[in-house]
Amino acid sequence: MARCGTACISVDQEEPDLFSGSFVHSVDEKNRISVPAKLRQRLGDRFVLTKGPDGCLWVLPADQWRVLLAKSGKSVAIQRFFLASAIECTLGAKGRCLLPDDLRRYADIKPGDQVAIVGMINHIEIWSARRWDAVCAQLTSERIQRELPEFFVMDGPTG
Repeated sequence: MARCGTACISVDQEEPDLFSGSFVHSVDEKNRISVPAKLRQRLGDRFVLTKGPDGCLWVLPADQWRVLLAKSGKSVAIQRFFLASAIECTLGAKGRCLLPDDLRRYADIKPGDQVAIVGMINHIEIWSARRWDAVCAQLTSERIQRELPEFFVMDGPTG
């Protein structure tokens, strides 16, 4: 499984509410995943699990769920997408979260599969390994340079 984004720069001291990093875990026989310890504290006691774009699942802490609801207020279609599949979750004693059948099917995740758990600043994404590999394969150096040119030194005129 490709692990794009596995190198992390620790910014947690400056941004304690930031989700970052990617982690590979397996789904157990009871359809649970273990949420990495690094992500648990920010997540809080109760959080929301719902469909995300592109075939992944989104995990949102309560405050970010409220932000998403407020911003989706003008679009009934977006409200349906997120609200119809949303469930409130809590972590078990061992930091595990149950993935309901309908959400697992949407994300193409089966018991025993590996998943990528990816910190995305204000939420977490859960991807099947197959889909995560495909997403990572689409990101090229050229695209990064095109979208973030200020981070790349271009050869200037020689004098």
